Amino acid sequence: MHGQTLLDRIFNWIPVLLLAYPMLISPFFLVSSGGEDTAANISASKSNALNQLFWICLFMVLLVSAGRRLLNAFTVLKSPLIWILMLYLLLAVTSVLWSHAPGIAFRRVVLQIIIVMSLVISVSFTDDARSLLSRLMLLMNTVVLMNAVAVVLLPPTPIGHAGIYTQKNNLGAVMALAMMFNIYGFLVSRGFLKRFGMLIISALAFGLLVLSQSKTSLGLAVLMPVIAYIAVGMAFLFRINAALLLIFGAVTGAVLLSFLSLLTRFGFSDLSLFLFNDETYTGRTFIWAFVVDVISRAPVLGQGYASFWATGSDSIAFREAPGFVILLIQAHNGYLDVMLELGIVGISLLFLVILTALFSAARVVSLDYRIAFLCCSLILFVTCHNMLESAWFRSFSLNWLIFLLAALLPHAVVRTWDNRSQN
Repeated sequence: MHGQTLLDRIFNWIPVLLLAYPMLISPFFLVSSGGEDTAANISASKSNALNQLFWICLFMVLLVSAGRRLLNAFTVLKSPLIWILMLYLLLAVTSVLWSHAPGIAFRRVVLQIIIVMSLVISVSFTDDARSLLSRLMLLMNTVVLMNAVAVVLLPPTPIGHAGIYTQKNNLGAVMALAMMFNIYGFLVSRGFLKRFGMLIISALAFGLLVLSQSKTSLGLAVLMPVIAYIAVGMAFLFRINAALLLIFGAVTGAVLLSFLSLLTRFGFSDLSLFLFNDETYTGRTFIWAFVVDVISRAPVLGQGYASFWATGSDSIAFREAPGFVILLIQAHNGYLDVMLELGIVGISLLFLVILTALFSAARVVSLDYRIAFLCCSLILFVTCHNMLESAWFRSFSLNWLIFLLAALLPHAVVRTWDNRSQN
């Protein structure tokens, strides 16, 4: 963009760097703590110098490059989403008082505050929302190509290809997100060559997604964009709020599925058997039973933010978890993990965050329905993906960063539109 200073250019690339860290940087420099043994679980409780250095330095660069934008920082407080995020983080900070590992909890909540603030500032005050998405698509396409090379050169894991990552589910989630970004890219691109290129990258991402054998990401990558496109399309044509359509559809779908389940006696375990050839959702029901028991001990305020998994040998998870659960650092359900950490109060705030994010995306249907479609697709994907994986307010988890991006991007669209109207 003409007239940009060097600091402006740096500022506008900050969101790309934020997302590049879990997708490109950390896979090459961080050792997995996913849990091959109990020692790995304990090692995950220790601080990581690379994480701290990266996020602190990036936050400092953000503040310097933001410059005059910080003078208008109060404008973001007009958004209910920001207030709810602040309340959640305030609860997380306060929970250090009753945490079983206050030192670890405090370190992790400080990191979370830095991450959330970085995204709030960099996305809300970006110079142009569409240009930001172009930069993010460049990142996504680079990731797809690098993983394509990795799949060719590296052997698969016993349960699927992992690409440049340590787990096949990571590759599946990244490729699913790349597909959704490229669908948006196809909608906004002009010219045969650009659209053809988007189709090629989308097909490549889909192929890698299939090779990862990540069934959750595959199903959501196909279903969520369809649901979002229908909702946004109906909202655009009939001037209906897209968020209300999605909420109504979710409630109606849940009621119908419950009715059909009672009618056909096709239950939870039958669905797991159909999807995963296993009645326990690949062992998740054992994890969830243990977690629900721990939740019942402190149902209102929980065990404390980030104070349960990977907090050392004195933790409840290490001392009481049965079998393979002792090896884990998450409950494989984001909603259970939030209740585990911050109880009913925390999960209530999370539901408010999701609802306000959907309504934020619905606001921009009339301004740019394609961005609204992308935001809705990403929000729905992350919301559903958290039923089998954990990402909510979880360090620099890619799905969490993507959700924040999708929730904040509508504010950037409105701001860009207002600036153009004034000029």
